[in-house]
Amino acid sequence: MSEGLLIGDLSKKFNISTQSIRYYERIGLINPPKRTESKYRIYSNEDESKLRFILQAKQFGLSLDDIKELINLSSNNIRPCEHLKSLLERHIRDVINRIQRLEDFRSQLIDRYEQVEVIVDHNEGNICKIIESESLK
Repeated sequence: MSEGLLIGDLSKKFNISTQSIRYYERIGLINPPKRTESKYRIYSNEDESKLRFILQAKQFGLSLDDIKELINLSSNNIRPCEHLKSLLERHIRDVINRIQRLEDFRSQLIDRYEQVEVIVDHNEGNICKIIESESLK
């Protein structure tokens, strides 16, 4: 057998599914690996390093498209760290916005909870008056 790892070995090494590895290959994050005579995929050290990078970049909260951009920049001998900084800034803004929306939703739920306590003994709707009286937004 050629030097490298079979897809199952790579999958176990990184604790991800073989389907994920094939998907990364299909969308161009990992180059198609060499094949044995019996058509088994053989992943090189470079493929292994790239997969490690992908998994670590996902821990930064980056999308696969973002990761692909970083890989492409690097492939063109452009250091992607400045671009990473802008991606992370955008991600931080998105997280702050999501947190704000969740805090707003929490406030709405608390208000509704307090309304339910007042109305619970006076249910006059078909199912639940507090929900039926809520206007759709």
